[in-house]
Amino acid sequence: MKTRVSILHHDYPTGYRSLVEERLAALERFHGRIVTMDARIEKEAREHHVEIVANVGKGHVLVANVRRDGFGEALGEAIDRMGRQLRKEHDKARLEPRRQHGVA
Repeated sequence: MKTRVSILHHDYPTGYRSLVEERLAALERFHGRIVTMDARIEKEAREHHVEIVANVGKGHVLVANVRRDGFGEALGEAIDRMGRQLRKEHDKARLEPRRQHGVA
Protein backbone atom coordinates (compact mmCIF):
# COMPACT_ATOMS: atom_id res chain seq x y z
CA MET A 1 0.00 0.00 0.00
CA LYS A 2 1.31 3.43 -0.96
CA THR A 3 0.52 6.27 1.43
CA ARG A 4 0.81 9.99 0.89
CA VAL A 5 0.18 12.77 3.40
CA SER A 6 -0.37 16.31 2.07
CA ILE A 7 -0.45 19.26 4.45
CA LEU A 8 -1.97 22.35 2.83
CA HIS A 9 -1.80 26.03 3.79
CA HIS A 10 -0.54 25.55 7.34
CA ASP A 11 2.59 24.37 9.08
CA TYR A 12 1.82 21.46 11.36
CA PRO A 13 4.58 20.02 13.57
CA THR A 14 6.60 17.23 11.91
CA GLY A 15 5.20 14.70 14.39
CA TYR A 16 1.73 15.15 12.91
CA ARG A 17 2.83 13.77 9.53
CA SER A 18 4.26 10.61 11.10
CA LEU A 19 1.16 10.22 13.30
CA VAL A 20 -1.10 10.37 10.23
CA GLU A 21 1.10 7.86 8.37
CA GLU A 22 0.93 5.43 11.32
CA ARG A 23 -2.86 5.74 11.52
CA LEU A 24 -3.19 5.15 7.75
CA ALA A 25 -1.00 2.05 7.96
CA ALA A 26 -3.24 0.68 10.73
CA LEU A 27 -6.24 0.87 8.37
CA GLU A 28 -4.75 -1.91 6.26
CA ARG A 29 -6.07 -4.47 8.74
CA PHE A 30 -9.63 -3.74 7.55
CA HIS A 31 -8.98 -4.41 3.86
CA GLY A 32 -5.89 -6.23 2.64
CA ARG A 33 -6.00 -5.02 -0.96
CA ILE A 34 -5.64 -1.26 -0.54
CA VAL A 35 -3.65 0.14 -3.48
CA THR A 36 -3.17 3.75 -2.32
CA MET A 37 -4.17 5.84 0.67
CA ASP A 38 -3.96 9.65 0.54
CA ALA A 39 -4.55 12.04 3.43
CA ARG A 40 -5.02 15.78 2.97
CA ILE A 41 -4.80 17.98 6.04
CA GLU A 42 -5.73 21.63 6.02
CA LYS A 43 -6.53 24.30 8.58
CA GLU A 44 -9.15 26.89 7.67
CA ALA A 45 -9.64 29.58 10.30
CA ARG A 46 -10.16 27.51 13.47
CA GLU A 47 -11.31 24.33 11.74
CA HIS A 48 -9.12 21.40 10.84
CA HIS A 49 -10.10 19.61 7.64
CA VAL A 50 -8.96 16.00 7.19
CA GLU A 51 -9.77 14.10 4.01
CA ILE A 52 -8.72 10.48 3.46
CA VAL A 53 -9.02 8.90 0.01
CA ALA A 54 -8.47 5.15 -0.44
CA ASN A 55 -8.21 3.29 -3.73
CA VAL A 56 -9.05 -0.37 -3.12
CA GLY A 57 -8.66 -1.56 -6.71
CA LYS A 58 -11.07 -2.27 -9.54
CA GLY A 59 -12.04 1.39 -9.68
CA HIS A 60 -13.36 1.53 -6.11
CA VAL A 61 -12.49 4.79 -4.34
CA LEU A 62 -13.55 5.49 -0.75
CA VAL A 63 -13.54 8.98 0.80
CA ALA A 64 -13.77 10.15 4.42
CA ASN A 65 -14.07 13.92 4.80
CA VAL A 66 -14.21 15.57 8.26
CA ARG A 67 -14.08 19.14 9.63
CA ARG A 68 -13.64 19.69 13.36
CA ASP A 69 -12.20 22.33 15.71
CA GLY A 70 -9.43 20.06 17.00
CA PHE A 71 -6.89 18.23 14.84
CA GLY A 72 -7.09 15.07 16.97
CA GLU A 73 -10.88 15.01 16.74
CA ALA A 74 -10.84 15.48 12.95
CA LEU A 75 -8.17 12.82 12.39
CA GLY A 76 -9.82 10.33 14.74
CA GLU A 77 -13.23 10.67 13.12
CA ALA A 78 -11.79 10.46 9.58
CA ILE A 79 -9.87 7.27 10.51
CA ASP A 80 -13.03 5.76 12.06
CA ARG A 81 -15.14 6.60 9.00
CA MET A 82 -12.55 5.16 6.62
CA GLY A 83 -12.23 2.02 8.76
CA ARG A 84 -15.99 1.43 8.56
CA GLN A 85 -15.99 1.95 4.79
CA LEU A 86 -13.02 -0.38 4.29
CA ARG A 87 -14.60 -3.08 6.44
CA LYS A 88 -17.88 -2.78 4.51
CA GLU A 89 -16.08 -2.91 1.14
CA HIS A 90 -14.05 -5.94 2.25
CA ASP A 91 -17.15 -7.81 3.42
CA LYS A 92 -19.01 -6.94 0.22
CA ALA A 93 -16.14 -8.18 -1.97
CA ARG A 94 -15.85 -11.37 0.07
CA LEU A 95 -19.56 -12.18 -0.24
CA GLU A 96 -20.07 -11.20 -3.90
CA PRO A 97 -18.88 -14.49 -5.49
CA ARG A 98 -21.34 -16.41 -3.31
CA ARG A 99 -24.23 -14.26 -4.50
CA GLN A 100 -23.49 -15.00 -8.13
CA HIS A 101 -23.89 -18.76 -7.59
CA GLY A 102 -26.89 -18.53 -5.28
CA VAL A 103 -30.59 -18.59 -5.99
CA ALA A 104 -31.74 -15.74 -8.24
